[in-house]
Amino acid sequence: MKKKTLPILLVIIAALILLALGAAYTLLHNRTTNAQAVRVFIPEGTSYKGLCDTLSSNNILKSMMVFDIVSRGRGLDKNIRAGSYVVQSGTSVVHLVQKLYRGQQDPLRLTIGKFRLPEQLNQYLDSKLMHNDFNIVLDSFHLILPDTYEVYWTITPQQFMQRMCNEYEKYWEGKAVTNGEFCLNLQTPHDTTFDIRLASIIIASIVEEETNYNPEKPLIASVYWNRLRRGIPLQADPTVKYAVGDFGLRRILNRHLSADSPFNTYLHTGLPPAPICLPSKSSIEAVIDAPETNYLYFCASEKMDGTHRFATTLAEHNRNAAAFHRALNAQGIR
Repeated sequence: MKKKTLPILLVIIAALILLALGAAYTLLHNRTTNAQAVRVFIPEGTSYKGLCDTLSSNNILKSMMVFDIVSRGRGLDKNIRAGSYVVQSGTSVVHLVQKLYRGQQDPLRLTIGKFRLPEQLNQYLDSKLMHNDFNIVLDSFHLILPDTYEVYWTITPQQFMQRMCNEYEKYWEGKAVTNGEFCLNLQTPHDTTFDIRLASIIIASIVEEETNYNPEKPLIASVYWNRLRRGIPLQADPTVKYAVGDFGLRRILNRHLSADSPFNTYLHTGLPPAPICLPSKSSIEAVIDAPETNYLYFCASEKMDGTHRFATTLAEHNRNAAAFHRALNAQGIR
C-alpha cells in the first residue's frame, strides 16, 4: 500500500509544482493590452476600486483577476498614491503594480503662454494640474516666464511658485539691463536688481502686445526706454486695452483714452504697476538688448502687414498716424 502511495504523492507534488510555475508564469508575463501609451490620472483619495475602474476604463488590463492578485500581494490595495502615470503598451502587470505602489509618476509638459491676467493663468493651472486652488496674484505675476515646463501633476501651488521663482532667477542670472538704471525711482522701492527686472518685464509685456514681428521688438523697446528717460508718457495703446478690459479693440478712440486706471499710460506717466501680459522671452530679450535710437514714436504701418513706422519728431509721427488711419477707414475699421 505504501509503495502505491509514494508515486501518487510524487505525481500530486509534481502537478502542484507545475501549477505553481504556471501561475507564476502567468503573473510575471501578464501584460497590459493598451495598443499605445496611456496616461492615467489618480486623484488624492482614490480608492482601490477607483484605481481598478480607471485602469479598466482605459482598456489597460487583460485580466483584472491577475492585477488584483499582484496588487494585494504587493499591498497596492492599501497604498494608493495620487499621481499621473503613463502606462506603456505591453507593460508587465508586475511592473505596473510596482510603479503605482511606489508612486513613480511621469511628468507632464505644461505650456504657459501669454496670459493677460493672473485669473486666466490660475484657471489654466487648475484645469491642468491636480490641485485647483492656484492663486497667483498681480504682485507675483511677473515671476512667471512663458515656456514649456515638465512638472508632476500633483505639484502644489506652493511648489509651483517656488519652481517659477527658481526659473526666473536662472533666466536673469548674468543678464544686465543697462537701459534700466534710471528706472529705479519709477517703481515701489525694492532692491536694485528687482526693480530693473520688473521694469524690463513690464515694458516687455507692452512690446509683446504691440507686435508679433520679432525683428521690430528691439526698436519698439527703444521707444519706450527713450520716453521713460525723458519723462514722456508711454501712451501705449495696449495699456488702454488692458485698462478698459477689451483686448480685442482694433481701434483706440478718445473715449478709451480717458479710462480711469493706473494701467492707462495716456493718463499716467511712467510704467504701469504690473505687466499687462506674460511676455515671451523674445520680448524680454528685446527690452534687455534694445539699441540706442532717437525714436520717440511709432505706429502701425498703413500697409497693414504687422510692421510699424518709427519717428523721432511728433510731426513725422502725425504723418505716419494719418496714413494708418486712412488705411483703417478704407477697410471700414471703426
